[in-house]
Amino acid sequence: MPLHRADPAAVIALTEQLIAIESHKAVPGRETAVGRFLEGWFRERGIDARLEPVVDDRANVIVRVGGRSGPTVLLNGHVDTVPAGNMENAFLPTIRDGILRGRGACDMKGAIAAMCCAVASIATQADQLQGELLFVGTVDEETGGLGVKALLQSGLRADYAVVGEPTCLRIAVGHKGSCFVRVTLYGKGAHGSCPEKGVSAVRGAAQLVRLLEEDLAVQLQERTHPLLGQSTVSIGRVCGGSQPNIVAEQCEIDIDRRTLPGERDVLPEVREYVESVCRAIPGLSYDIREMAMTAIVPHTPLSTPVDSPLAVAAIESARSLGLPADPVGVTYWTDGGHLGANGIETIVVGPGDIANAHGPDDQVRVEELAQAAALYAGIVERLIVDREEKESR
Repeated sequence: MPLHRADPAAVIALTEQLIAIESHKAVPGRETAVGRFLEGWFRERGIDARLEPVVDDRANVIVRVGGRSGPTVLLNGHVDTVPAGNMENAFLPTIRDGILRGRGACDMKGAIAAMCCAVASIATQADQLQGELLFVGTVDEETGGLGVKALLQSGLRADYAVVGEPTCLRIAVGHKGSCFVRVTLYGKGAHGSCPEKGVSAVRGAAQLVRLLEEDLAVQLQERTHPLLGQSTVSIGRVCGGSQPNIVAEQCEIDIDRRTLPGERDVLPEVREYVESVCRAIPGLSYDIREMAMTAIVPHTPLSTPVDSPLAVAAIESARSLGLPADPVGVTYWTDGGHLGANGIETIVVGPGDIANAHGPDDQVRVEELAQAAALYAGIVERLIVDREEKESR
């Protein structure tokens, strides 16, 4: 008999409960309440669960099932969300026309619920596991990645990892890396009526933006990946000067660089453009650095071979459920990049569409929640179910 599958109604109910617990940077304690809830949820079912402190009262949730000799499979998702923003009734989950709405439904409390229910159902048949199953709900993915960093620093290791970010249940074997760069230009102030006596940092910023968008961006179009598309650069923020009648003494430019597997460090590349601008404008100087959001945890790309054991298990599981089985890539970064960079074979697959994340229509189809739980269980079954048990079927 295959592993017991989670009850679809239970997956939906747990997703609703998680959405109702706020776990974002604007609420005291951030993810603390949802972490404690999940710890209690597992313990009520007799499953080993604990909270591992990360920073202040914020803690990763770590759940273990099995433990016999064999591979370790990690199901991972982040328990934080972005704030409500302009989403109405963000923490009052509602279901209409087969769609569950609420902050985090898509990114990614739906996947967390599916993983938890899959783990709970597998735990009832833990004697069939030849290896260990872990679930880890990490903190701080939305604001830097302290949770996944602490997880790996704790010494936890796994052979395989499934990260539940929204992919419409497509199996993502790769994603882009991300580097947020802040360039600060320094000029010389002067009265606005005699700008020739100053050095405008805003003028330098304008030239830099033009070079990045008209020169670097064109070069990056030549760097492509069959699943991830092209490497990109985007200017997300420009802020300089103090008031109209003062030549701008300072200007900040925030740059978003999305990288492909194999690309070199992006800072030297951006620095070349900054230096060319400063050479052209005497008196202009600069500072360049990677911003904390991507520097705390290196936001490296993810690239897992499609014929790896984990990818094959996921493809077979998807196919058995009638889901699309062709591997894909995603353009956004996930904690999976850091797991993969630390030697853990990693894929990304979860319910929901990333297009609905963070916005006013955060949603997931309830059908996908049940399918996700079955998909996760199927992957585990193919990787660490006792081989003697499988052969006797």
